[in-house]
Amino acid sequence: YEMTSRDWSSDVCSSDLTLTLSATPIPRTLNMALSGIRDMSTIEEPPHDRRPVQTYVLEHDWAVVGEAIRRELSRGGQVYYLHNRVDSIEGTAKRLQEMLGEDVSIAVAHGKMGESALSRVMQEMNDGEVQVLVCTTIIETGIDIPNVNTLIIEDADSGSFQAFFNLFPTG
Repeated sequence: YEMTSRDWSSDVCSSDLTLTLSATPIPRTLNMALSGIRDMSTIEEPPHDRRPVQTYVLEHDWAVVGEAIRRELSRGGQVYYLHNRVDSIEGTAKRLQEMLGEDVSIAVAHGKMGESALSRVMQEMNDGEVQVLVCTTIIETGIDIPNVNTLIIEDADSGSFQAFFNLFPTG
């Protein structure tokens, strides 16, 4: 969205109800802050009660996976278990269910699901009805559930680092 397009739309749409969007808000805002036109605030330290992200890279071990999931569930949290193969995702969910027991609510989510089914599963996850979501990288599309504090990535060495980096929260 170029400046000339914005100027043109301002001329054509002179109403006070016109909404103008720009594709470059971050560079423009940063430039305005650095030049002194706008104030800039920085966060020098994480919030007082913020715990650091802990990352473990291990060989796949079902006992370790089970322990990590049980630990998170005992804290009242939820878990993403990333299994990035749709053809075997149901089998992985079944294996986790057998390992964790019937009292643990497990669901599956992937991009080949119908919109209503996927929406229902994600709403159940958001509502806390699902404790473990076995999913593909569909979760990198901005699905943010604050109660999910554990992400287990199966076969993390088979994907690019950048693809997995997108899965980690930045805030």
